[in-house]
Amino acid sequence: MSGAGNQEENGGQAPETPAAGGAEAGDAPLRYLSPAWIERADTLLNDLQPLDEAVVVSMVVTGGPDGDRSYQLVLGPDRVAMAADRIDGGVEMTMTWDVAVSIANGEASAQRAFLDGRLQLGGDPAVLLGHQKALAAIDDRLQPLREVTDYG
Repeated sequence: MSGAGNQEENGGQAPETPAAGGAEAGDAPLRYLSPAWIERADTLLNDLQPLDEAVVVSMVVTGGPDGDRSYQLVLGPDRVAMAADRIDGGVEMTMTWDVAVSIANGEASAQRAFLDGRLQLGGDPAVLLGHQKALAAIDDRLQPLREVTDYG
């Protein structure tokens, strides 16, 4: 169907096209770690292949413009998910807002931040061993969300 045909069907208006991250064209950027941002991230992760075991990575981000934030990545066994709810167990990563932003937008890696002492690990970091492929898949899947994220 041509673009002109779509305009006629929409009362002369150009059809809406989805933008990166599932946002509609013209939507306001999503604030990093806001409830809407976490919900969008969860939606993007929904169809990734989960691990056979439950792996929980809790993120604690301090000193943000809206205060401290936390969220969890759950890599299995039922699905891959991101949630604002606190889940005990697994590994906990604690970092400042600036470090979290630099990791989220691809300017830095979590590994480098840890080695530089800018990211602290708690809980059982051994749960991450052997799951680099799953973590990389999450990073790749969230790329479209980065394009509509306000990190300010």
